[in-house]
Amino acid sequence: MPNTTKPIPSPSLAMVNIKKQEWCEPYDLCTALKEGTIFPCLNLTFYKAPPGDSNVKKTSDSDEKLQLNRESFLSKLTEVSFALNDLTLYLDTHPTCENGLTLFHTLMKERLELLASFAGEFYPLTQSSMITGECDPETYGWGEGPAPWEGACI
Repeated sequence: MPNTTKPIPSPSLAMVNIKKQEWCEPYDLCTALKEGTIFPCLNLTFYKAPPGDSNVKKTSDSDEKLQLNRESFLSKLTEVSFALNDLTLYLDTHPTCENGLTLFHTLMKERLELLASFAGEFYPLTQSSMITGECDPETYGWGEGPAPWEGACI
């Protein structure tokens, strides 16, 4: 007697319907970092976390100005770097988007300038900023500056 039973198909856990992303005017960089994307059209709220506070630790008055200046630099650098990462994901699927490419080049130039300025004023944050930041060419310099756990701002 022939076997007439059909195999049971494995159940699907989920079906996905993903709309192709179109270009939309990006957030300003500070808002993008807070919202988690540079694209307002992708900002779908699933869980809204409470707004965060600065984690600058108060130090002596003489160090406070330096700390605030360093945090200001690092905040701007974080915003630009985040936007670049988010934009890179967009450009992976939209490599010919003129708006995206223009913004990418603008942000990349701004990031390199910020890294160079920070290295010149404080210490190098990346290996490449040891060269672009007018650091002392006679020393290696990568270990200069305090680490975040040693009192540098995050």
